[in-house]
Amino acid sequence: MRVIIAGAGEVGRGVANALRQEKRSVALIDPKPSAISESQSLDCLLVTGSVLSRDSLLRAGISDAEIIVMATNNDEVNLLACAFAKRVYSEQVGDRNAAGLTVVAVISNPNLLNDDKGAGPLEKWTRADHIVCSSDQIVEQLAAGLLAPSIDEILSFGDKSWISAVNVTSQSALIGVSTGDVTNVFVDIPLIYAISSENDGGRLTDGSEIIKEGDILVFVSRSTSKFNLITKAVGRVDPELPEKPLVAIFGATKFGNKLAKHYLEIGSEVVVIEPNLDLANELVGSKIGMNKRLDVIHGDPQDEDLLRELGIDNQDISIAALNDDNLNIAISMGAKDKGVARTGLLLKDRALVEAVQRIGLTRPISRRLVTVTSILKSIHMNIPGTYQSIPTLPEIISMSATLNSGNNLVGKTVEEAEHKIGSRIALIEKEDEDGVLNVLNPSQVDVLEVSDKIYLFLEKTDLKRVEKSLEN
Repeated sequence: MRVIIAGAGEVGRGVANALRQEKRSVALIDPKPSAISESQSLDCLLVTGSVLSRDSLLRAGISDAEIIVMATNNDEVNLLACAFAKRVYSEQVGDRNAAGLTVVAVISNPNLLNDDKGAGPLEKWTRADHIVCSSDQIVEQLAAGLLAPSIDEILSFGDKSWISAVNVTSQSALIGVSTGDVTNVFVDIPLIYAISSENDGGRLTDGSEIIKEGDILVFVSRSTSKFNLITKAVGRVDPELPEKPLVAIFGATKFGNKLAKHYLEIGSEVVVIEPNLDLANELVGSKIGMNKRLDVIHGDPQDEDLLRELGIDNQDISIAALNDDNLNIAISMGAKDKGVARTGLLLKDRALVEAVQRIGLTRPISRRLVTVTSILKSIHMNIPGTYQSIPTLPEIISMSATLNSGNNLVGKTVEEAEHKIGSRIALIEKEDEDGVLNVLNPSQVDVLEVSDKIYLFLEKTDLKRVEKSLEN
């Protein structure tokens, strides 16, 4: 299967790199020679040109493509290019409806999805099969991560379940314990489904692995209430967080506003500091601007007098959500120095995340990395469900699939199904007699049935084989 990616920026290269690890054929199109030059190491077909050029699409091999991803930095180009690509494809293969080509469009502006104020529904007029706008996922991941800053990575597993990847410290009571016996040490702790060690790399667990200091453990929890138990187990301690924390958000950007809305909905007092007067006024005049627990301040986020006046040292959470990576880092460092225990920040550059973590800022989120994962989920939509890579364990991915009557896992026990597909099943979503969906642990399920939704972990090298087993 050939995948064409329009846009060889950080997002496009990230998707291309992930697909090359899956042994897929990839072509990258970009009009900038510098972007093409930076992509030389990816072992992809590189085309210098515009995605709105018939010649560029032909040189990229569109007649052999099954998927094309529009991931340029321009939302309008991405949307317009969907219909154009399908037109060129239909001309080449004689498929009038271009049914053999799946088109994914990436947009950064969530307002375009609004049926009333935006241009939605976009799929109807753009001919895009999937629209990727990761703003909600970015906010969800950042907010969840701030609940337990000592956990290195917290990722959505779908349906309000969470993946937690955390490093084992020298103070951990799990050292010397096998991965299958952790519940004997900490009752009700979530199970471990993958482990990474310095010598062996990332792999799925079978219960026999002996936990050592420095190992990275991957837990799955069905709620955020288990985060504290996980941190305690690996020898870490998070400061106590009030049920309704005081939150300072720097930036009335689209992400800052979404974060303000999230915290207002759980009853928090929120202050937003925005240096741009127009953006500050826009937030004040919005629906959430009428909330009595929201205070919007127009001012310099680094003004010491302003920070002292709003009482930054009394805030439980500080989040930097401006559009400048360096400014967000500086703001978060200042908040940390003033005693704010939980400092979240949004970054564009994925390479900065690791550096920021090393200097002690608790929850940096790469917007581009979340977008890459969202695109990969769309690419793997032949198995409808979730798709999540784990940056600290690049060898492991998670996904979900719903079983229909023709699937050969129906009627199997969880253990038999795991053996058959070579994966670990972490959760099963079942519908009861009253039509209520329940998310169950594998130990609560006797056999897999039609319409069950299974959530599993697998090694990236097994992805094609597992996808084939799960296809309906």
